[in-house]
Amino acid sequence: MNLSKERVNDRSKDKQERLDRPNMKDKIDTQSEPQPIPIDGFQQVLDMLRIADPAFRESLLRRLALKDQDLANSLRRDLGSFDL
Repeated sequence: MNLSKERVNDRSKDKQERLDRPNMKDKIDTQSEPQPIPIDGFQQVLDMLRIADPAFRESLLRRLALKDQDLANSLRRDLGSFDL
């Protein structure tokens, strides 16, 4: 199949124009710095402890208290009405 020179040139121009245009990924990458996703680890631990087996919960809190008594006390306090 023979293409005319004009058609080949048109295709080359189209291809070059596509290459010269920034793609969506480039636009996203250069618009702003990535923002961190806020995670409330304390709340996640509380949620986990609330659904945990009471024996496991107490064991975990005791072991945690050996490393960080203040954190263990804060967790116990925020667990509130749960049977520990």
